[in-house]
Amino acid sequence: MGTNKQTALLPTVNQAITDGAVFGVSYSLLGPQENALHVIGYQGAGDDRLPLLPQARYDLASLTKVVGTTTRLLQLLIAGKLELTQPIGSLVSGLRYPQLTIEQLMLHRSGLPADVPDAHALDQAGLIHAVKTMAAVAAPDTETIYSDLNYIILGWAIAALDGDLATSLTQHIFAPLGMHATDYRPQHVAAADFVPTENVPARGGIIRGTVHDHKAFLLDGVSGHAGLFATLADLTIFTRLLAGLPVTNGDQVLPPAAFAALLDRFCKGGRTLGWRCWAQGRHQYWHTGFTGTSIAFDRDTQRGFVCLTNRIYPSRANRAWLAVRRQLLTQFFKVVTSWPD
Repeated sequence: MGTNKQTALLPTVNQAITDGAVFGVSYSLLGPQENALHVIGYQGAGDDRLPLLPQARYDLASLTKVVGTTTRLLQLLIAGKLELTQPIGSLVSGLRYPQLTIEQLMLHRSGLPADVPDAHALDQAGLIHAVKTMAAVAAPDTETIYSDLNYIILGWAIAALDGDLATSLTQHIFAPLGMHATDYRPQHVAAADFVPTENVPARGGIIRGTVHDHKAFLLDGVSGHAGLFATLADLTIFTRLLAGLPVTNGDQVLPPAAFAALLDRFCKGGRTLGWRCWAQGRHQYWHTGFTGTSIAFDRDTQRGFVCLTNRIYPSRANRAWLAVRRQLLTQFFKVVTSWPD
């Protein structure tokens, strides 16, 4: 698909498939002189041994935090409808810590725990109550703790301002950019176009076409922390925008002021607003999703890298892809990260 240009990353990807780290990989490399998209391998084994195709839709998992939630928050900040110092309690009711700010949540400096323990034992109402009332594990601004709770709450904040999270992201981000295959709970899509995720017996076996993350599943598939599905082509458009490459309606979606807010934010604990920072002193950013998804971009060189896999198929027990992903990111950025994983 796309150009036939071979890159330094291709041998690493092929070796990962050969070694059984994953069954297939869809990835793109972007730059001022490059727009290469590669689709390699299969969706899975047995009945799932279907060739990966360009239209394959991946469960983005935590890439939802940056592709959707962070992008919309940056838009609202630039539009003056939101302030980084604004207490989250001004938008979301019933919180144990209403004084936490938008900035603390976006930077993962809120002190909230990483996850909700025993979420599988909860129903939707129980999960919402748990997220709103969970006790902090650190004082705000003292530690960087990557937490789904931060972005579940931020998703609620967007819904409070815009009326509905899914509609808001489509209207303000995906539709203007032409990302027509990016959405929560995608409808009218052939089952074979969904890349399967994990074998979860409690949910009927291999999950295909519905969100893998259990908290997002309890929230009807729509959340600020997980739930989006997308294709490689759509994420390539989005990452071109991030890297500073020409994109239709790009300035409308993320004007230069939005990137100034992102780039000028000190990388506390290796993080800026929503995104992770790769190397100290460089405008290099990245994020990953549990299912095997990742985006990286370098504003200094105007380069981008999208890499999508089904690394938890059929089980999350196979963790081999995690080391491969770090290797690929190091190859892309051409420098070792300044922060531990």
